[in-house]
Amino acid sequence: MKVYVVCDLEGVAGVVDFRKQCMEDGAYYQQAIRLATLELNALVEGALEGGATEVYAWPGHGDFPGGIDVELIHPECRLVMHAGDGGPAGIDGSFDAMVLHGLHGMAGSENGVLSHSFMPFLRNVWLNELKIGEIAMNMISFGDHGVPTVMVTGDQAAVDEARALVPGVEGAAVKWGLEEKHRLGALSVRRAVSLSPVKSRNLIRNAAKRAMGRIGAVEPFTMAPPYTMRVEYTEGKYAEAAAMNSGVQRIDENTVTQTRSRLQELVL
Repeated sequence: MKVYVVCDLEGVAGVVDFRKQCMEDGAYYQQAIRLATLELNALVEGALEGGATEVYAWPGHGDFPGGIDVELIHPECRLVMHAGDGGPAGIDGSFDAMVLHGLHGMAGSENGVLSHSFMPFLRNVWLNELKIGEIAMNMISFGDHGVPTVMVTGDQAAVDEARALVPGVEGAAVKWGLEEKHRLGALSVRRAVSLSPVKSRNLIRNAAKRAMGRIGAVEPFTMAPPYTMRVEYTEGKYAEAAAMNSGVQRIDENTVTQTRSRLQELVL
């Protein structure tokens, strides 16, 4: 079985501060990507125990290194490297399943930890009238190739969001938000409760092993073309810049829309 893992950073246990942990110049960024890598390694171990024969991982948090410490990576994990953060690279129908690792809920998620949609200055995103974040977009992208999403790790909001789209998806929730503290653009910054890194890795390893048994039982999440994407930004200047792209129309001060025949043609 061939498995593709889409990796992010905000959903990793112990990661709760965007500036200090999720930005490359943050004081605790190296710690955060080490935690993310060790969680990924646990996921790979569980997937292999569950029957996977090949595991590919795309580090999707920003450009290189993408939120992963290459030196610590599991020896059986193949990295999709230097592919940028515009979306997973190398997707095709040869994969049996996709797993989301370290994900967060979309902007506005109830009790979400570091929840946002793609970038902090995007307030809301709709695709064919379905309000989406990175979880749904990845599911649809892989579904377009006939590849089902069988598991998600991250905060509780991320797991709930994935299960609302695909009820049979396996989930490993490693933290959950408390009351909101403040906002950074459309990024929700909350106090949070997190499992310990060791507890989280054990949870993820066991969930990944179970998730391999969901292959064949979980259907790909798909959406038929054409694709109409409506994006609401936090400020008009972002909508103005977006409207400079071919095929993108500004419909009010903060909102633009576009319709494309292929998912890969959509721009944010």
